Amino acid sequence: MKGLIIALLIITLVVSDQNPIFLNETYYTGFINVTEKSDLFYIFFESRSQPSTDPLVLWLNGGPGCSSFLGLFEENGPFKINNDTTLNINPFSWNSKANLLFVDQPVGTGFSHAGPGDLVKGEEQVQQDFYTFLIQFFDKYPQFIGRDFYITGESYAGQYIPAISRKILIENNPKINFKGIAIGNGWVDPYYQEPAYGEYAYENGLINKSEYKTISYSFSICQVLIKIGSPIFLKSHFCDQPYERIVGNNTFNVYNIKQPCIGNGCYEDQDQKIQNFLSRTDVQSLLGTQNRVWNACVDDVYIALQKRAYRSSTQDLKVILNSGLKVLIYNGSLDYQCNYIGNEQWLENLSWNYSAQYQKQQYSSLQKGDQIIGKYKNAANLQFQIIYEAGHMVPMDQPEIALDMINSFIQN
Repeated sequence: MKGLIIALLIITLVVSDQNPIFLNETYYTGFINVTEKSDLFYIFFESRSQPSTDPLVLWLNGGPGCSSFLGLFEENGPFKINNDTTLNINPFSWNSKANLLFVDQPVGTGFSHAGPGDLVKGEEQVQQDFYTFLIQFFDKYPQFIGRDFYITGESYAGQYIPAISRKILIENNPKINFKGIAIGNGWVDPYYQEPAYGEYAYENGLINKSEYKTISYSFSICQVLIKIGSPIFLKSHFCDQPYERIVGNNTFNVYNIKQPCIGNGCYEDQDQKIQNFLSRTDVQSLLGTQNRVWNACVDDVYIALQKRAYRSSTQDLKVILNSGLKVLIYNGSLDYQCNYIGNEQWLENLSWNYSAQYQKQQYSSLQKGDQIIGKYKNAANLQFQIIYEAGHMVPMDQPEIALDMINSFIQN
C-alpha cells in the first residue's frame, strides 16, 4: 500500500503563476508520478479567452521520444523563442480559446524521468502511464473535472493518442469529459503509409519512373511482411531500404519538401534555441527543472518502442470513431515523412460504422475568405483535412489556418 501511495504522489512545483519571462501568461507546471520511480512533466497555460469555462486541450509530440516543448515553442504554444533566448507572443497559440496542456511523455522524454526498468516498450504501458497521469492531474486541478477535454498531437502521436483514448473510453471515469481527438500528420498504419513514400516521392518529382518501379516492388514485399507479422529485422530491411533510397539520394527536407534541411533532423537551429532557453537558470527555477536535463528527442525512448514500429493503431481508432467521439485527421500537403497519401489510404480502408458514407464523399475545397487553403472530406464524426503549403508541422507552417482549424473542430 505504501508503494502505491508513493506512486501516485503529485509533485507540483509551480501552482498558477505569471512571470515576465513567460510574458505574463498564466501557467501551471509540475511533475506527476506514474510509477514509484518515474514521472511525467507538464506545463499548461490558461485560455486567453474564458479560462473558467473553455475546454482543456492536450498536445503531444511524437518521435517516439520527442518532447512536447517542440510543439510549445515551434508550433502552437503561446510563445516563439528569439535568438537571444527571450520570448515573443504567438498570436496564433491554441490557448486563444482553450486551456492548453503540454506533457513530456512517455517517461524518459524531455524533462520526464524514467526509473530503472520503466522505459515503455509498447502502447499498453503508454496508455496506462498516461491514464494514471490524467486522473492525478484532474485531482490536482478539479476545475477541469467535467470540462470538455480534447487530445491533440502529431506524428508518432498517431500511435499514442488512439491508445490513450481507448483506455479513457474503457475506464469511463466521470472526471474526464472526453470529447474528441485531433491527429496531425500521424503515423497510424504502416501497411498503407510505407508504400505511400514511393507514391508521394514520384508524384512530387523526387524520384523518376524507373526508381519508382523498383521502390514500389520493395514496398510491396514490405506490405506482405507487415500483414503476416514477420520479425522486425525483415520488415526493417524491406521497408527501411526503399525509404532510405529515396531520402538518401536527395537533399529535400522530409518534413517539408519545399524547405531546406538544416542540421540533424532538419530543424537543428530551432531545437537549439529551445535548448538554450531551457538552460537558463531563471527558467529552470520557474519550471522546477534545476536537476533535469532536457533533450529535444531521447534515443532510449525511441529504441524502446522500435519493436512496435510497424503496429497499426486503426483498431483503436475504430473503437474511438464508433464511440461517437469527434475525430479530426489533418495533413500538411508538403510533408513526406507522414504524408497525406498514406493517411488518405488507411482512412479509405478503415472499417467503422460510417465507413461506406465516408468512402462515398468527394473532397470539398477548404477556404479562408476567397483563398483555397486545402481540401476536406467528412462523414458523421470524422473529418480529414489536407492543408496546402504546410508540412509535417502544420501549426508551424500555417499557424493562423491551424488555429482556425482547431477552434472550429472544438466548437463544432
